[in-house]
Amino acid sequence: MSGLDTTSLWQQTDAVLGERYRLERLVAANVERVLFQGLDRLLNRRVSVRINFYTTDVVRSWFLREAEALARLDHAAIRHVYDVGVRGNLAYRIGNWIEGEGLHEAVARGPRPIPDVHNLARFLLRGLEHAHTWGVVVRRMVPSGLLVSPGGRGTLTDLRFSSYTLPTIPAGEQPTGLHFMAPEIRGGQSGDPACDVYGAGAVLYYAITGVEPPPNPADIPPPTQHRAACPVALDRVLMRALREAPAKRYLTAAEMLDDFASEAGEFSTSLLVEAAPSVETDSARQWEKRLRRALGDDYELLDELGSGGFGRVYRVRDLHLERLVALKVLHPALIQDPEVLERFRKEAQLAARLNHPHLVSIYEIGGRGGLIWYTMEFVPGPNLAQRVEREGPLPVEKVVRLLREGLTALLHAHGTGLVHRDIKPENLLFEPDGSLRITDFGLALALRGSGSYGGATSQSGTPRFASPEQLLGEQVDGRSDLYSLAAVAYYALLGHPPFEGSTAVQVLARQTTDDPPDLREFRPDVGPWLEQVLRNALRADVGARFPSAADFLTALNRAVKRDAGSAPSPIGQMVSRIFRSS
Repeated sequence: MSGLDTTSLWQQTDAVLGERYRLERLVAANVERVLFQGLDRLLNRRVSVRINFYTTDVVRSWFLREAEALARLDHAAIRHVYDVGVRGNLAYRIGNWIEGEGLHEAVARGPRPIPDVHNLARFLLRGLEHAHTWGVVVRRMVPSGLLVSPGGRGTLTDLRFSSYTLPTIPAGEQPTGLHFMAPEIRGGQSGDPACDVYGAGAVLYYAITGVEPPPNPADIPPPTQHRAACPVALDRVLMRALREAPAKRYLTAAEMLDDFASEAGEFSTSLLVEAAPSVETDSARQWEKRLRRALGDDYELLDELGSGGFGRVYRVRDLHLERLVALKVLHPALIQDPEVLERFRKEAQLAARLNHPHLVSIYEIGGRGGLIWYTMEFVPGPNLAQRVEREGPLPVEKVVRLLREGLTALLHAHGTGLVHRDIKPENLLFEPDGSLRITDFGLALALRGSGSYGGATSQSGTPRFASPEQLLGEQVDGRSDLYSLAAVAYYALLGHPPFEGSTAVQVLARQTTDDPPDLREFRPDVGPWLEQVLRNALRADVGARFPSAADFLTALNRAVKRDAGSAPSPIGQMVSRIFRSS
């Protein structure tokens, strides 16, 4: 505003408009136009008061022509015009007041949050499609002419260089921000919707990266080079919009929006879960497409990690916190019953309170479009089933480490009253350094209820790691988890569960014999005391097992110490024979 007498501008405007509009604040002023925030005294609403003090017919015509262009349009993404007039040497335009700031001001603090850019893209592209329907090509979109709300909603406020105003633009008037305009209209051509596709791509590129696009489209690097967290879908859409040849871009804003929405999803803030249709026959691609739409602006779906009876697990990027997380989406068939859904929510809330280095933390529960999911820490390593399949049976020291870390995690969880009920190789994950992380705590009962087997099913669907009381549908406590962990240890040492069977009945029949495989026959490196501890944890009688994870852990440590201090001698063999005969 330097060089302008702002007091005089205020006084002149107030003299002409003060009876109807109360001026509250001078927002911006330059030699061409002045902007006030005002109050409509009659309707008691905030308004924007745009003033032009020029007296030349050419400039005055340009100002009024822009007002006419804005008045032709009626869309939330474009500033509204309520009133226009000329009084003496003053022309004015009254519009809606928009709470927000210029995109350039917002980006000055850093690239915009990714969900906000998603939201901005939707508003902007829908507004452009509306303008095109009414024959208006915006032509130039610059960050200073695009107001953004705190939630990312965008509003176009500047149509000075639109196709509608083009005949009235004063000779020699050159628009600023040419690098935000499509190359084919930088010489003053009227343009078509494809040039606005380029302009939208340019301002969205700026919003997501914080970097203005180079003037030459061939020099524009993908957004991911500036910001690795930029979703792949948005990266692809923007780079297509910024092609130099109009025919290689999207032909319309609607086409660009459709492509973006098909990848990023239609956003809704509601977490209410609607009745879900059956999708038992859904293919993996259908699952992914449906989930991608449901996730909206919250998560970017990257790839599938696995699937099972409960649903599918994906690696996703949390777009709000810009971090990788694992997302498990439940099969809709499991949540048809409102009681099951409520039980799942409560159980997941309990599991989310757990905080232990060997437990995978649950972050949040979400849902949209008939789907329910929960997010948790992303563990990059394999699960135990994958590791054994790849490496074969594990060394004894690694199995002992698995047991120690698993028992400390169970000790913590059981102390809060939470029982896992689904300890199996697929739920035991490994960090790159080899440390154990147990996932899906307490969710088996929530989803399977009090039905048969009570959880602990392997990927094949056979409950080979479940305790006998689970297979019988009886009440379970922490000792069931200890049984399952011991069964997993046998699996890690032998490459198969201790009690095989193609049905739950067959597995149960073998469990009740209390006769697991002879570990030392197949794994001579397993000490006799360690084998005894694992056999004790696998007793069919709940009362004969270790009463707690702490007791199991104490016995394990004592056994490892004894095995290390004893010779591989007849003494060890005698101990083993004595135990087997007891």
